[in-house]
Amino acid sequence: MRPINLLPPEAFAKAAGRRRLYRILMIGVLYMAVLALLTFWWQGRVDSKEDEVAQQQEIVQDRQRELASLGDSVEIQNRYLTDVLLLNEALVTDVSWGRLLNDLARMMPERVWLDSFGGQASAGEDGSVGTISVGGTGFDFPDVSAWLRSIDDDRFPSMAGGWVTSVSQIQIGEAPVVSFSSSTSLTTSALSNRLDERVPVVP
Repeated sequence: MRPINLLPPEAFAKAAGRRRLYRILMIGVLYMAVLALLTFWWQGRVDSKEDEVAQQQEIVQDRQRELASLGDSVEIQNRYLTDVLLLNEALVTDVSWGRLLNDLARMMPERVWLDSFGGQASAGEDGSVGTISVGGTGFDFPDVSAWLRSIDDDRFPSMAGGWVTSVSQIQIGEAPVVSFSSSTSLTTSALSNRLDERVPVVP
């Protein structure tokens, strides 16, 4: 048997309206809840960024206090750079004469000896840092050639471009010998390392 609803149609309309109202209210409540959650999340991010900004400001203030305590550091740095420049200018042609003479004695041919030695440190246009001039004696002309080969040897990098300015045969007692004059350029290998020792490393 089919049920018969004796309620008037207005009652059904009111019930449907109440259901729509409930749905609207539930949607509104859910919307407000989501909005509240988003607000709390965003406020948390803002608070975190504000904390980071406050920390950075404290770091900046600490650095400013450190700089204030080092009031004359710029003057000290400028004085240091000026002194380094003066040392560079003073030692740009600082030849290690002791090492040079030691190498020269070690490389000299056995049949050659020196009668005179003169050296001068000066920057040349060809990149040299000075010159030396010697007067020497050998037993024969090939000994002069041996002298030139020794000062131009790769094992003796402090000298380069040696040449003989004069050579002649003379007598020492009854023995004939060869007297010669020679010059050569000094390379950067002849320089000392005193600049590195005198300039302190600033961390």
